[in-house]
Amino acid sequence: MLMQVGEDYVRDVIHAFNERGFDALNPKWNGGRAKTISDEAREHICLIARTSPADWKITAFSTWSLSKLAEHLIKQKVTTAISRETLRRILREGKGSWKATTTWKASNDPEFIAKMHRVLTLYDTLPPTDG
Repeated sequence: MLMQVGEDYVRDVIHAFNERGFDALNPKWNGGRAKTISDEAREHICLIARTSPADWKITAFSTWSLSKLAEHLIKQKVTTAISRETLRRILREGKGSWKATTTWKASNDPEFIAKMHRVLTLYDTLPPTDG
């Protein structure tokens, strides 16, 4: 007995193979518990991480740390709770970063924030493909 599995398991695999083919032999296992933060909230988190704290009228610091960003997300009711590690993973998956540039030059354009949010939204939305 090479794999030390029971006969019932072998029968289940054979039936699954007969129904689904080779896909049944390579199950997509997901470890850990299910995601508690929706995909929409994850996108929102990445969007906020790309902004400056000054955009939110926060002047105590000029760049986000994971802790400060997590506090801000909870205060803004994007999520009810989030750990720094979960936040780090979300930003890594979303190609985001919690580190802003070392120097921040604010624009004097009164519509800068609205324009910036429109541009950032374009980064997050794929254009329609001709088909």
